[in-house]
Amino acid sequence: MPAYPGREPEPRVLIVDDEPDVVELLVDVLAGDPRGFKIETAMDGYEALIKVGAFKPSVLILDIVMPRLDGVEVCRRLKAGPDTRGIRILGITGYPDTIPRLLQAGADACLTKPLDVQELRRQVDRFLARP
Repeated sequence: MPAYPGREPEPRVLIVDDEPDVVELLVDVLAGDPRGFKIETAMDGYEALIKVGAFKPSVLILDIVMPRLDGVEVCRRLKAGPDTRGIRILGITGYPDTIPRLLQAGADACLTKPLDVQELRRQVDRFLARP
């Protein structure tokens, strides 16, 4: 099984958001990418942590405000773990005032909702282009 970060032939992206419409939009945007992303989804932070272990994503698109376990805590836990700290995390939120907390927890970048699809693609490209 490949390590979390890296340039595997089919980059793995885990999308985590409690809004089904947002999840569907993100899946649609990424499913059309010529790199053939492997995509998995989770509806809350608790489910995300479980799926990270089995799916081993290189990129995590993470909503900040969610039930059960919010994106800030998910980010903090992943960045603290030696096996998961290399996952690139793109925070997404409809609450811009929460962005500093997520960045402080270790997120690599954040976008606000409604999402700019082109900026989302640029961020994912940037994450996957790193050495």
